[in-house]
Amino acid sequence: MELEERLRTQWTEAVQDWIETDQTVRSGFLDTWMLDALGDVSGKSVIDIGCGEGRFSRLLSELDATVTGVDLTEALIEQARSVGSKRETYLVGDAEDLEGIADESFDLAVSYIVLVDLLDYRRSIREAYRVLRPGGKFVVCNVHPMRTASKSIVGWIRDSSGKLFYPVDNYTEEGEREFLWWGGPFINMHRTISSYVSAFLDVGFVLEALQEPIPSEEQLAEHPHFDDEPRVPNFIIYVLKKPT
Repeated sequence: MELEERLRTQWTEAVQDWIETDQTVRSGFLDTWMLDALGDVSGKSVIDIGCGEGRFSRLLSELDATVTGVDLTEALIEQARSVGSKRETYLVGDAEDLEGIADESFDLAVSYIVLVDLLDYRRSIREAYRVLRPGGKFVVCNVHPMRTASKSIVGWIRDSSGKLFYPVDNYTEEGEREFLWWGGPFINMHRTISSYVSAFLDVGFVLEALQEPIPSEEQLAEHPHFDDEPRVPNFIIYVLKKPT
């Protein structure tokens, strides 16, 4: 399947670009929301599904979690292993099929802007549910569907006075969205909020919270270029629990 293959390989070609990309949006405010959603991770076993180069996994291990990071892109896993600590294990694996990982192995699971890259997102959600212990928490951050909806991603609509609004169009028409990133075509998958919530509930998760993170006043003062974040949500966080 051409689309599936492209989703699986586009990151291979973008490894170095991603490693060199400024991660200030994540480190500057989004990490705060993710850590608050996860709660105290000290002594917990965590699986970071789609861990990339391991940036967030390393942050969790610094907070005394034991972390297993899984990613399909071998070069990203190699990078993660090269800078990881003894509390981190990195595996080449598929977010849609956590083969080799036992049922009910983890206290916490993380999906940090990964579902937007997957064709079979429901399968990934089922796998997260499978590897979590009863009572475990699954924290999912994704690009907000308001930002992925338009088929022609043009960003802010402007006139001579500056930014006017961010366009939302074709919201209910799910599927791939192609845009330019690092000078070449890249694909994200667009789905509605209701589709994601239904997928979580269908597998058995309980939705504990739904958040649309924005920077605090202190974070805005430190990073003035975050000024658009409160205008239109760029990200969405689902806090889910596996029943006991």
